[in-house]
Amino acid sequence: MRIHDVVLNEEREAIKNFLKTFDLTYEEDIDDTIMVTENGRIIATASTSHNIIKCIAIASDYQGQNMTSLLMTEIIKRLANKGINHYFVYTLDEQVPLFKSLGLRPIVQTMTLALLEGGGSIQSALNQLKEDHAIDNTKKAAVVINANPLTLGHLHLIETAQKNHQHLLVFVVSEDRSVFPFKARINIVKKACKKYPNATVLPSLDYLVSYATFPKYFLQKEAMIREEHAMVDVLTFKNYYMKTFNIVKRYVGEEPISAMTNMYNETMKKYLNQNLIIIPRKYLDGMIISASTVRKHLKNDQQSEAYKYLPQATIDFLESKEGHDAIRALKKRDTRH
Repeated sequence: MRIHDVVLNEEREAIKNFLKTFDLTYEEDIDDTIMVTENGRIIATASTSHNIIKCIAIASDYQGQNMTSLLMTEIIKRLANKGINHYFVYTLDEQVPLFKSLGLRPIVQTMTLALLEGGGSIQSALNQLKEDHAIDNTKKAAVVINANPLTLGHLHLIETAQKNHQHLLVFVVSEDRSVFPFKARINIVKKACKKYPNATVLPSLDYLVSYATFPKYFLQKEAMIREEHAMVDVLTFKNYYMKTFNIVKRYVGEEPISAMTNMYNETMKKYLNQNLIIIPRKYLDGMIISASTVRKHLKNDQQSEAYKYLPQATIDFLESKEGHDAIRALKKRDTRH
């Protein structure tokens, strides 16, 4: 039996074919893959995408032989060598006892899936975030925004929420996979929110609207992929963020354009019920103000059109060297983020 890294194209193709027998897909975002072979045959594999452990598969005749423990030990060792000591695993509900026996802790479970973590604790992380920002236990409202970049639409959502509550928490998505870096996004939001003394701007950390919450390799039907994705995120917010910060209302904007975002809103309505407030989107010249529209204008060198949708804090950033760098990066990207 031999454990080794997958580096050659033919090895990667072999892993793809191996995963297909389990109805799993080898995803494009994978950073590293290991495989276990015996007599030239692939008997197990596991991969990582940053701190997400995914695409774990073990040949049927080798299951129940501590192969999962072997894979996890090797993967965790490789993550540690990269300085990554906090990691996530998605698995089917039925596999939760196995991963718990390996020291991982469940965060949430849906009808079919479970998200577990190792090397960290969501409750400890949120308690620390609460302490660092001196947040008390009074009732609060919350908004969660990516702000890629911050628009007048985002500010409309924030302003509406803060008018109705003594304290508003503005969570900025920490995942750094958007064209505008997290550090820039949260600084822009903080600058724009200075006029709202009852608003506290916070990072969402690794647990909210995170790349960790997209387990599509387990599910083949697109509709189910989206539903499960939304459920994991919404349940994490409900079970941990709402309880830790005493959040009684979450505000979101309605979504007449994106079917995916609308589905996400529908899932929130189902699980947050009366704790969710959906407000009408803000329009300008008959057009919905959206970050995607802003990015499209910036990509096409239509700054004056983009600026119509932006607060001064975002414009100031775009006029800086860092902002110019972000626009150049935007022009090179094909993704919607």
